[in-house]
Amino acid sequence: MKHTPLRLTLAATSVAALLLGATACATTDNNTDTGNGSGSEAAAFPESGSGVVNLFNFTNYINPDTLEHFTEETGITVNVDTFSSAEEMVAKVKTGSATYDVVTVSDYVAEDLIASGQLAEIDATSWPNGGNIEDGFIDMYFDEGRQYTTPYAMIYNGIGYSSAVLQDPVTSWDDYFSAPAGSSGLIGLHDSQTFVIDAALLATGSEPCTDDGADYQKALDLLNEFKPNVKVISSDGTIDRLAGGETVLSTMWNGSFARAKAQNADLEYVLPEEGYTMGGDNLAILTNAQNADNAKIFMNWMLDPANAATNANWIKYSVPLKGIGEALDQLDDGGGKVIVPTDEEAARGLLQTPCSPDVKEQYDKLWTMFKG
Repeated sequence: MKHTPLRLTLAATSVAALLLGATACATTDNNTDTGNGSGSEAAAFPESGSGVVNLFNFTNYINPDTLEHFTEETGITVNVDTFSSAEEMVAKVKTGSATYDVVTVSDYVAEDLIASGQLAEIDATSWPNGGNIEDGFIDMYFDEGRQYTTPYAMIYNGIGYSSAVLQDPVTSWDDYFSAPAGSSGLIGLHDSQTFVIDAALLATGSEPCTDDGADYQKALDLLNEFKPNVKVISSDGTIDRLAGGETVLSTMWNGSFARAKAQNADLEYVLPEEGYTMGGDNLAILTNAQNADNAKIFMNWMLDPANAATNANWIKYSVPLKGIGEALDQLDDGGGKVIVPTDEEAARGLLQTPCSPDVKEQYDKLWTMFKG
């Protein structure tokens, strides 16, 4: 499957009112409805809740103050348990041992969880705050019409560099792989097969998931020529290395860069001219959730731009919600501004979707040859 441009607007748009979340039909005493019913019962949104909601989330991926604010406004306490990878989460959910209500689901595992019946159907766009989801993020390859998920965070695959060291601005993947003056031996590269190969394909005029073998040879040639300039190939420690000057040019996820920028004001972030891949994390309700109404209230509350902004400002990843930019502008970013692409930058974004098995084999071979 090819990556297709996702033309969207993540810049702030005005919002007439910031909805807390809840008007419609009164909730019942049974808080185990997963939203899989039919007719008006399935469409009803809980008016209020109490008790708890159990969240299964990536480690350090939600603002404790946001959770406290949610409890103050709704009376619902959020219990958080964590995992370190999407694969770890999927394995636990599929065994049936997961006793959570809301789970954080990365794009590339969502289809599998939906197909296997692990996620409850929720029709998020019908919720009180469902209209806040950016139009370009409703019909997703993994969840058409947001029937099972709501957006939580966007991850952009870009470039960070030190403007104090590099004399010329970096604007493209071509600039990065050219190892500009002052960067040789001080370049960071993620230990991420998909991230790196996608970047090399874009730099050589191709596109991610191409089925042309010649494109992979060009990408491999570029990477092999570039490799002697690289200080480290690792996805860990990118923040501290770039902030501290151990690297002066590095592939960077947007949230990681924002944290580095908070430590070093001379850093700049680039969403490359040739295009850049992006993915996202989402929230979903498990079909065996014991507190499904509370889960809906929590997820709807997180679709309020003001609430989402307080969380985004802490995790440093934005959310594709209308009004998020304006809400973020009201907060102290600590020197590390959450990156919200301009319209021009957003138009270059390529939603990262799974390649076909044959193409995935090409990626595997190229990566093995490059890393040795």
